[in-house]
Amino acid sequence: MWLLFFLFFVKPIHAQEQTDLYSQYRTDYLYQQSQYQKNYLDYLNKKDVYIQYRTISSEKDKIVATKNVLYSRNLMLKSYLMALRVGLDKYKSINPNDTEKSQIEIKKWEDWTDEQNLIIPNFNNTSDIQNWAKTFQSRYIEIQKVIYSGLTQANINLRLYNLNEIKLLADTIKSDQSNPDPTNDWFASYPVKSDLILKSLQNASTLRNQNQRGRTFSNFYPEVKVEINKADGYLKNLLTDLKSIAIKLNQ
Repeated sequence: MWLLFFLFFVKPIHAQEQTDLYSQYRTDYLYQQSQYQKNYLDYLNKKDVYIQYRTISSEKDKIVATKNVLYSRNLMLKSYLMALRVGLDKYKSINPNDTEKSQIEIKKWEDWTDEQNLIIPNFNNTSDIQNWAKTFQSRYIEIQKVIYSGLTQANINLRLYNLNEIKLLADTIKSDQSNPDPTNDWFASYPVKSDLILKSLQNASTLRNQNQRGRTFSNFYPEVKVEINKADGYLKNLLTDLKSIAIKLNQ
């Protein structure tokens, strides 16, 4: 009876509770986001005043406000990257090599934001800010690729974990001496469905490796989600069949 109870209440398609460290970083991201929004509104106000009066004083105020918004944007970006990197620890053991690669790439951009925030306070004219903005625009394409690649890895890891949990449950049922012969059909079809899941996850992984061209980010994540949804469908199908087997065993 314990097996039937477990199968009906486990939810392998849904993420589990996050770690305390992840929650801390997520909270920090939300805080930094609110600070950035405040600074951005202040920047818009200072910009409007400068456009209206064109005084030396109003220009200085605009430059200060611009530096503040750029600085706070980097803090917000870093806090998001930190949450993403630490969040990948959750199911890292199921796919350590690929996960570690994603975390290393994410950490590089965390460090980059720190470096840039050492530079931004030294800007004292609009020209310096504009030149830096061009650099940030090109770097942000790379940052977005790393972010969506990390999200892709998180999705893949969770599904691999779910597939492994289903496999463990299936092995437990298969080893049950009361297992009736009809349930063998499920175990015979399991490798096929498992391969379909792995194929969808591999497709998702391949999509994130496409080259970025041009001056705007080509977002591959919607296509990734299509593959992830396919994997979810197969996983749910496997779990539904396994629940049916558990019911037979407990009747």
